[in-house]
Amino acid sequence: MWGSVLDVLQGTLLVLIASNVLWTAFMHLCTWTYLTGHGSAHSSRTYEPDVSVVKPTKGVDQSALENFGSFCSQDYGGRYELLFCVEESSDPAVPVIRRVMAEHPDTRIRLVFSESADSRSFGKLKNMAAGVAASSHDVIVFSDSDARVPPTFLRDTVACTRDPSIGIAFGAPAYTGSDDWPAALTSISVNELALRIATLHLFGLFDGAIGTTMVVRRGVIREVGGIEQLGWHIADDIQLARVIRQRGYRIHLLRQPARVIHHHDSFAGWWSHRHRWLVIIRHYWPVNYALMNLVDLALTWGIVYLGIALFQGSEVPVALGPLLVALTTALLSTAAVNTVLARNEKLWRFPWVVLVQELFRLPLVLHSLVTDEIVWRGRRFRVHSDGTASIVEPRAVGHGTA
Repeated sequence: MWGSVLDVLQGTLLVLIASNVLWTAFMHLCTWTYLTGHGSAHSSRTYEPDVSVVKPTKGVDQSALENFGSFCSQDYGGRYELLFCVEESSDPAVPVIRRVMAEHPDTRIRLVFSESADSRSFGKLKNMAAGVAASSHDVIVFSDSDARVPPTFLRDTVACTRDPSIGIAFGAPAYTGSDDWPAALTSISVNELALRIATLHLFGLFDGAIGTTMVVRRGVIREVGGIEQLGWHIADDIQLARVIRQRGYRIHLLRQPARVIHHHDSFAGWWSHRHRWLVIIRHYWPVNYALMNLVDLALTWGIVYLGIALFQGSEVPVALGPLLVALTTALLSTAAVNTVLARNEKLWRFPWVVLVQELFRLPLVLHSLVTDEIVWRGRRFRVHSDGTASIVEPRAVGHGTA
């Protein structure tokens, strides 16, 4: 009897591992098909509307001065303004912003403070709302404070707003510049999202956005009731895209990634970042959360298969087969994404972080299931079933990466 049960379990594990291999290959095919496609009607060189770039900012990110400065050297024919939006004048980012203003006097840069007494929203969303209220132009780009952009960023990003059917567009995040192994670990964890996003988007199944870079027309924001109506949603980017889509607009994935230079991190910082994203995905996409983790745990299933096979007396080379297939798939996928898409040349000083990520997938999934509390930018939040959040601890409580 037990032998039959173990045989069925082994068969199930092989199916899950094979599903991971096939799904990974399919995601790569869909991603490269979309990102290298030439069917877009958007011409970045013939449409350059005036743009307001809203940058919600809290604290000083890695290479903040260089990141901010990259927005001041745009090859762009239209007018644009840069609005840095912070909650408090005591924020350590304020001196950095003022230095950028002094170093780039020809760029229109403004420092905007959100209303601390306004309880309709919090943190990043409050800063976004303040930026929209203070902005001057009809096309609004939201950009996270840790993003770094090329000189063609504005032309490439706002071109899609010419299409009236598009309500919001966003770029998949791409982390690069890893100088230590925890930063490399964070990079591969973030960068693999591009595969899932592009695949779902290709089939019209992605109903959210990633806030590293987003672009939207002012009229669309007004039509959905303003940024403020998102209230206390922990994932304002996802909820904003959803309410825009509900109005009949399309969500558009930009073909150029939203690049973040991420030199340093810690294991605790990576864990906090990954855990936060898993908790958010569980609340906003519960079905995707279950399916994603069932397939993603291929290395874990390979280890279980190995244990059963050895228990049954199978030869080691045969028992190791599924485990090696799962690990090889993860290595090849990571190599492709981080070499071609993210262009993280420094990652391969730490190739073993792929194994670290695969081994810690199950503990992270379990952690995301047993708690709804997350840490973000030094604040601890509790995420509720509807995606809204409440502050548990308002001040610095540990690791809170972007």
